[in-house]
Amino acid sequence: MSRRANRTPVEGTSAGRNEAFELEEQNDRQLEGLSAKVSALHSVSINIHDEVNVQNRLLDNSSQTFDRFGNLFDRTRHQLTHTLATANKRFLCYLTLALVFGVCVLYYIGKGLLSRLFNSDDPL
Repeated sequence: MSRRANRTPVEGTSAGRNEAFELEEQNDRQLEGLSAKVSALHSVSINIHDEVNVQNRLLDNSSQTFDRFGNLFDRTRHQLTHTLATANKRFLCYLTLALVFGVCVLYYIGKGLLSRLFNSDDPL
């Protein structure tokens, strides 16, 4: 600001009234600008608040999903441990052979489907 803007105008003169009027108008313009900035900041803070609430709900849902998965995994692990502890050797051998056979069958089926998919001459 200039020195002139810092001086208080003399109330009795017309120059002083003009200067006071100009200062008042300048204050009003700056106040309007400040009001617009405060309004914009308010809307940004509301948007941030809404986004935080959405993210918190998403995290809560993810946490619940992982908790359910963890409980299911623990039950499966306990059942497998119990099965291995009580099962006889012959049963475990048959179970292992069935699992290996199933994985091999799935591998060859998948390999055949993929080779037909990528080697076909027909355009999609």
